[in-house]
Parts: sequence; structure tokens; C-alpha cells
Amino acid sequence: MSENLLSMMSSDTIKLSKSDKKIVTIIQRNPKQVIHYSIATLAQMAEVSEPTVNRFCHKLGCDGYPDFKLKLAQQLSSGSHLFVDNMERNDDTYTVMQKIMESIQSSVQLIGKSTSPESINQAASLLLDCNSVSFFGMGASGPVALDAQHKFFRFGMPVIAHTDYINQRMICSMLNEKDVSVFISYTGRTEAIVESARLARDRGAPTIGLTRDGSPLASCCNVVLNAVTAEDTDLFTPMTSRIIHLALIDMLATTVALRMGDQLEENIKAIKTNLRATRRLS
Repeated sequence: MSENLLSMMSSDTIKLSKSDKKIVTIIQRNPKQVIHYSIATLAQMAEVSEPTVNRFCHKLGCDGYPDFKLKLAQQLSSGSHLFVDNMERNDDTYTVMQKIMESIQSSVQLIGKSTSPESINQAASLLLDCNSVSFFGMGASGPVALDAQHKFFRFGMPVIAHTDYINQRMICSMLNEKDVSVFISYTGRTEAIVESARLARDRGAPTIGLTRDGSPLASCCNVVLNAVTAEDTDLFTPMTSRIIHLALIDMLATTVALRMGDQLEENIKAIKTNLRATRRLS
């Protein structure tokens, strides 16, 4: 752990400009709240520019604003807030269970309010009128893409998940207007995913985004399934964001399944029949 950041701000070990001191005032007033601020919010509150905030973070030995927030959070909580925002180091197991469940429940309720039925229907229509489906996810979104592949291949449509950036770029270079591409990113700011979505769009492929409305990724997609939760992925190990993505995949898959009707039922029967031979009798 690096030297305590709050102590450094109050000492003479680093030379602070007038603008830096404005930032320090905001941070010292409520450091626990600052770790939830975006760089734009902190800059606005301190009445300085965003580059000034970044330079200030570098003076403290951080690699930028996200690194500053991470180190500050670690020093404030001694690692107790790695998973859930309101978790405390001395919480017992029962309390941990309750807080995790409350976090999940609030996120699921939020996604039910923020995602429009129209967007689900639009995405389903694209999937029902395509030759192939590709799901794209990186990092914590990778397992969500693989889960989507597992669900949608049962519909009898060619489907594959791509979690490697190079593979994503190659696939997106060959898509056409009958190939649907689904991009999964909670922040919608992962540069590699955004670039792949732009490439798919430029190839004429219908694009669906499981991401936040208004994000760079959303601007590249024909349909956006709005993924919103209170989780701060700059600080915490992604948990509720992954859960809401899985919920959105289930909503989309179920909508497609209901529209397919008898056709899907025959596919499922065939799969179950063939799986029986793989199971040992007790």
C-alpha cells in the first residue's frame, strides 16, 4: 500500500497549486463520498478542469483518477468494500448474506424499471430474422456472452460468443446485414468493444447493446437494452452488473422463445432425447 493519500494532501511532501488545494478541500470534506464521484463531478465541485484533477492524482503517485479512487477506497476501508458498497469489515456472515441479497434485489428491481419492453421486442425481432448471432463480451462481460451462447444455440440458429479482442475484430470484419451482433458492456466505455461495435455497424450488421443508455457503445447500436445498477465498477469487483446482464439475456431469450412457438418445442424435444443417452441410470 502506498503512503496514505489523505496524509500526503495535508503535509508538505508535495507542492500543491491553488487549483490542487481546491480539490483537496472537496476530498477532505467527505473522502468516502468522493470515491463515488466521476472525474467530471469532482472537477465541477472543485471548480477546476478535468486535466487538473488528473495532474493532481499523478502528484500523489497515482496512475490517474481511477487509480486514485481505488487507492483512496482501499485506505478508507482496508479492503472491506471490494464487493458490496455498504459492506463493513466486521460484518458477520448473516449480515453479509443479507446485504448481498438486498444489493441483488435492488438491482433487479431497477433493471425492470429502466429496460423498456419495446427495446426487448426490437432486439427479439432482429434475432428472429437473422442468419447468425454473435455475442461479444470482455473481462467480466465474457461469461455473460458465453451464457447467452448456451441459451440461444437451443433455438436452432448459428450462435457463438467471442471474448477475445482479436477474434472479435476478425468476426466483425466479415459480418453483413443478416448477421446480428450483440455487444455486452456495463460501462459502455471499453474501447475495444466500442471499436468492434463500430466495425459491425459499418459492415451493415444489426447491432444490439447490453449497456447504459448514452454510453459510447450505445451510440453504435441499433437497439440498446439499458443496463443500470448502482455498482461502481471503478472500485468494486463486478457483481450486480453481471446479474442484471444475465437477467436481460433471460428476458431476451424468453421473448424469442415465445415467438418461435412450436418450432422451438421440436428443437428442445430433440435435445432432451439425445441427452438421455449421456446420463447414467441410478
